[in-house]
Amino acid sequence: MASHSAAALTEELALAQQLADAADAISMERFRALDLVVTTKPDLSPVTEADHGIERALRDQLALQRPSHAIVGEEFGGNPAARAGWRWVIDPIDGTRSFVRGNSTWGTLIALQHDGRTMVAVASTPASGHRYAALRDGGATVDGLTLQVSRVSSIGESMLAHTSVSGFVRVGLEDALARLASRCWDAQGLGNTHSHLAVAQGTADIGWTSRANLWDYAALALIVEEAGGRFLDRSADGPLGGTGLSTNGLLHDEVIAFTDADRDRHP
Repeated sequence: MASHSAAALTEELALAQQLADAADAISMERFRALDLVVTTKPDLSPVTEADHGIERALRDQLALQRPSHAIVGEEFGGNPAARAGWRWVIDPIDGTRSFVRGNSTWGTLIALQHDGRTMVAVASTPASGHRYAALRDGGATVDGLTLQVSRVSSIGESMLAHTSVSGFVRVGLEDALARLASRCWDAQGLGNTHSHLAVAQGTADIGWTSRANLWDYAALALIVEEAGGRFLDRSADGPLGGTGLSTNGLLHDEVIAFTDADRDRHP
């Protein structure tokens, strides 16, 4: 694909939806399976046969349909720093711990980037029955309906959605999370995918991930932004990734200032 035209991107979105369909078929066949095979990666995070099966299937499909495009995936690599040209960014199952335990807070994330900028995004959450999508400058949808962030303008009235407390402990941000949560109307742990999608659909006003990588944010950031929100992506901060923070836009500067103050106190 050489063009950024609306028609060309719509064609790529259709392909991303096909990829998500293939991913859902694999993930839902193995979700809550009693014989699910789970192993441990070098970073001590779990990985399942479904993670591997999804990424292999999507890579095979892209090799046939977009052979000139690069691919970066969580399980089988690629070069996250190589930003030139077109590339697909895949997280086969974001929230593998939830998947392993039979909880529904996981999803498949698919993004198409050009020169490091996401142009097409799909987030599929088949355990909860929803499909989110976005086109650069073309808006964001869930199940075909337009997404719109909330209009909450006060942190004291806001809902904070976040990843696991243990993840914030591992990076020394547990006190920052507690301080921000104490200022909010409510706070809930929803995991990476569901936290940021909640911001996009207006059921949360702030989404905070303690640490993640390119494939965790590439699709979610565009969905949030095209729904009218803002996304801070620090996934390139180090080899283990960095924080991701989404808001409805109205709260963004205040939340970033607050979290950065804690970041400075805990380098």
